[in-house]
Amino acid sequence: MPAAPTPQAPRTATYLSAPHTPAFAQRDIFAPAQADAPTQPIARDPSDLLFYMALAMLPVDGTLLGVPLPYWTPLSPWFFLAYALSNWRYLRLTLRKYLPFFLFPVLLAVTSIYGWQTVAVHANAIALSFVSILLGLACLASLDIAFARKRLPIRASLTVVVCTYWFAFAVGVAQFIALKLQSDATLHYFAAMMYRRYIRVRPQFLFAEPSYTGMHLFGVLLPLFWLTRDRRFAVLIPVFAAGAIAMGSGTRIIIDSAVALFLWLVSAVNFRNRKATWGFIAGSSAIAAGSLLSTILEPRLNALATRGLLAGDGSMSARIFHMLAPMWSWKHDLLHFLFGWGSGNISDAVRDGYAGARQWFDAHGGAANQEINGLVNPPTNTFTMSVYSSFITEFGIVMFALLAVMLLIHVTTHRAWNRTTVCWLVLTAYLYIQFESYAFYALWLLIFAAASSRFAASHPSSSARQS
Repeated sequence: MPAAPTPQAPRTATYLSAPHTPAFAQRDIFAPAQADAPTQPIARDPSDLLFYMALAMLPVDGTLLGVPLPYWTPLSPWFFLAYALSNWRYLRLTLRKYLPFFLFPVLLAVTSIYGWQTVAVHANAIALSFVSILLGLACLASLDIAFARKRLPIRASLTVVVCTYWFAFAVGVAQFIALKLQSDATLHYFAAMMYRRYIRVRPQFLFAEPSYTGMHLFGVLLPLFWLTRDRRFAVLIPVFAAGAIAMGSGTRIIIDSAVALFLWLVSAVNFRNRKATWGFIAGSSAIAAGSLLSTILEPRLNALATRGLLAGDGSMSARIFHMLAPMWSWKHDLLHFLFGWGSGNISDAVRDGYAGARQWFDAHGGAANQEINGLVNPPTNTFTMSVYSSFITEFGIVMFALLAVMLLIHVTTHRAWNRTTVCWLVLTAYLYIQFESYAFYALWLLIFAAASSRFAASHPSSSARQS
């Protein structure tokens, strides 16, 4: 007689969406995120200490110890570079896996020849631009070597990241207390270690400026949570964000938190479940209400809402004009818009577009300040505060479009498309609107993640959380 069928346990309601949960946590590389084998060595050889140093220095990007790059002074990219070079035997495999991205700087150099011949050649600015790209590729190579080639324990690596960001948060708390107590000795100590000093106004943590908090929380830590599902990030991220907001570290962290929280909801909720869908609507409404309340209560956000982006805040006005000046040049120089002013020539584009941009800025009620006035004759290391305006100005819209297509093809080739991927891409694209360093980790982490494993797209029961 045929065996009786095994009774099935009643299915419980699933509120978080499993089809959009990355499979990284289920396959070889990231499975140890939950529990590394007790005998697994933390380091395969002494060079691995360089990788752990890079992880430990991730939030330390604004001190005098770092090498100045466009608007930050990080340490981690140099450790990533040292790690990649010290493991040169693995680089052949890494280069093969990510070949289009490693060849891309060659295209950028070739494209820049047009700008160098027709505009100018600024050797120092060129070096900063290409070094930043090289350091970004070193981050990508290091991640691949450490986890895909040498199989370093992911749990140990994540522990380093969690601890170092908790330390950065503790530094911010100490700065906040010093501000409240007006402890000149403590404030002087922190100010002395920072390349640019915001500490006498608001907590800076260890970042180049307080507005970079969101870049780290939602460009590094939230993707690591998506990648590994390590619950420690589920505690660290909201505590850090809420603490930064409560301590008044800046307005951008409020906006970044609202955007990131909404995208996390979109990625996590199982819309096939009616209760989860209503929960999403309630959560989105709460985010909107919180954003409105913040706009009313937070003075800088209130000023931006009532007086406009161009006049509500001096810092925002300067940021917008830094982007606007080179963009104005795009309108009147089609060939350079297509192929760029050449690496290192952002200052020339700013100078060309200053008059027209300033006229438009003033006509629309923009509040000029010393920083904006100084761009009439900008130094060669002028920055734009946006990776989009910087990259297109240097290398042209053609190269930017090619990079975007390469990224989309990369994700498609590795079958990594799903809702989490889309949310991750949108969040990364949003964060770079007000951040310009090519070496920052968010983009390179995304590229590595897409190629490291396939996203779960057809197994709802594989990792769904149940109520």
